[in-house]
Amino acid sequence: MLNNTNATHFMHHKGWLAFIAIIIASAMVLGVSYGNGKTVEEISALDIVGEGCVVVLTFGWMMAVLASRPPGKVTSLLTFGLGCFLFSVSLDVLDEFLRYPDTVQWLSHIESYPAALGMVIMTMALYLWHQEQRAITLQLRRREWDYRSHQDIDPITQLYRGDYWQARVKALQSDNRSACVALLDINNFSSVNRDHGQFEGDRYLNEIAQLIVMGLREQDLACRYAGDRFAILLPDTEDTQACLIVEQLVESIRHVAFRSKNKSAAVYLAVRCEFAVLSSSDSLATTLNRLIIRLDNSERNVA
Repeated sequence: MLNNTNATHFMHHKGWLAFIAIIIASAMVLGVSYGNGKTVEEISALDIVGEGCVVVLTFGWMMAVLASRPPGKVTSLLTFGLGCFLFSVSLDVLDEFLRYPDTVQWLSHIESYPAALGMVIMTMALYLWHQEQRAITLQLRRREWDYRSHQDIDPITQLYRGDYWQARVKALQSDNRSACVALLDINNFSSVNRDHGQFEGDRYLNEIAQLIVMGLREQDLACRYAGDRFAILLPDTEDTQACLIVEQLVESIRHVAFRSKNKSAAVYLAVRCEFAVLSSSDSLATTLNRLIIRLDNSERNVA
């Protein structure tokens, strides 16, 4: 049974679903129109099983592509290439049941060429898919700071949780490396949940998390610290550089025009951010408490 996500993807691929139906129907119409049925003695059950499995698997691959990918160039090339291959292997299966007269030898060419064309197109698609995956991997590295511990991922923002972030900071402190940490808090975020619902609030947090990741360097690490509060680790960073990074993040978030599915008017929320240089004389808990106090004081000043 398809889950809701797969069903949603299929809704965006109605044209390709029709294409698959046309491919299968065309192969059947050609075979039945020009072929004559073989006798039972001429039919090879082993060939039917072998070639039939290829048809079923090719069809399954096409369904998997459409169920798991959004519309786009890679999806279109993969589906079209597989469709050409499906057309050829469908005619192959029909050959096991039908005999064609000498006057329709052109049908053997129609049977062979689409498979070759499909393989060329799929090769192009796989190359583009490889390029796409490289870009995604780069974003994962930026998001994950070269660590893979997915049980520590926050399901809403897809950032690491606070415990994991603190462990990484302490590991960096133990190596006596210079670094800065920052806490970022969204002003009046509760209004989004109140006016638009929790689903839209979660979607807003996810968009802000994406923006934070894009605004950081590859070696930096961001996490969802608590609620609408984010924590950032900037390794090997002096305070002047950290200040510039933080100011740019605050400015970019301030200009986010979040549009709820329920209302047409865009929502703009400001953000407060405080940072500090990690010190060997202060524990991480002490540094974080100091930042939280400064955030709370700035909130009262804004109010």
